[in-house]
Amino acid sequence: MIFINRGHQSVRSALFEQVFVRAKISHGPDAPPPRFFMRHYTKSLISSAPTRLVRARLEVRSFEVAGRQVHILMPRAEGCTRLLLYLHGGSYVTTFTRQHWNFLAKLAETTHTAIIAPDYPLAPDKRWSDAYRMLFELWERLSAYVAPGHVGLMGDSAGGGLALGFAQALRDARRPLPAAVVMLSPWLDVTLENPEIQQLSPLDPFLNVEALRAAGRAWASGSNPRRHEISPIYGRLNDLPPLSLFVGTKDILLADCRKLWNICAVTGTHLDYYEYEHMMHVWMLMPIRESGSARFSRR
Repeated sequence: MIFINRGHQSVRSALFEQVFVRAKISHGPDAPPPRFFMRHYTKSLISSAPTRLVRARLEVRSFEVAGRQVHILMPRAEGCTRLLLYLHGGSYVTTFTRQHWNFLAKLAETTHTAIIAPDYPLAPDKRWSDAYRMLFELWERLSAYVAPGHVGLMGDSAGGGLALGFAQALRDARRPLPAAVVMLSPWLDVTLENPEIQQLSPLDPFLNVEALRAAGRAWASGSNPRRHEISPIYGRLNDLPPLSLFVGTKDILLADCRKLWNICAVTGTHLDYYEYEHMMHVWMLMPIRESGSARFSRR
C-alpha cells in the first residue's frame, strides 16, 4: 500500500523547520562532521536513559545485555497488550535524545505497548557488528519470555535502517522473526550515492550529506558499506515480516525510501509506504499535529 499525504503543513511544524534551517545555516555546509552532529545533539538534549519526566509517567525497568543498558517502558494505568523493540536514531554516533524518550512515552501510553529500548553500541568506539551481537543476544533473551511473533520492531533514522537490517539478519540466521518492522525516516544506504539525494539536499533543513557519510564510514569501520547489515537496501527483501515506512519530502533519505518502495513493488514484498509532503527528517518524533497522524496510521 502507498499513502501520499498532500495536506497543508501545520504552523507548529513550519516553526520547527525554521529552527533547524537557521541552525544549519549558522553551522555551514562545510562544518566538520563530528562538530556538526554534536551541535545538533548537545549534552542538554542527549539522554542515554529515560528522563525523570518519563519515569514519572511510566514504569521503567533496566537490565544489561552485552554490557549495555536496555530499558523497558511500561504504561502504569492499564495492562500492556503489545511489545515493541525500538532502535533509536542518531546516525550511529549518538545515543537517545530527550525527544526520543518523550516520543516513546507517548507511544507507550496511547497504544498500551511495553517498549524495549536498547542503548546499542555506537561508532566510532564500536562498529556495526558489535551492535548486531548485542541485538541477537537481546532477541534470544526476549524470545525466552514472549513469542517473537508477538513483538514489533521499530526504529527511526539510523535505527530504522538497523531495524530492517536486523530483520534480514534474523531471517538469514533462521531465527524467529518479529511481527512487523516499522521504519521512521530510515537511513537505508550509508553510502548516500543515490543521485536524487543532491536534488533533495537544499530542501532538507536538518541533515548534512557529508556529515552522514562520515558517520556511515565510522559505522562500517572498514567493512563493505553495502553489506545488508550496514545498508539494508542492498539485502534481500523476501521472507520478511510486513514492512511499514514513514518519510517526509524534505528529507534527503526520501531518495532511498522511494527506491526501497520501488524494489518492494517489483519483488512483491509487502510494504505500507507513507509519504508526507513538507515534512522533514524524523518529524514523527516531534510534538506537531502531523506526528499524531502518523501514530494513528500505525494503529
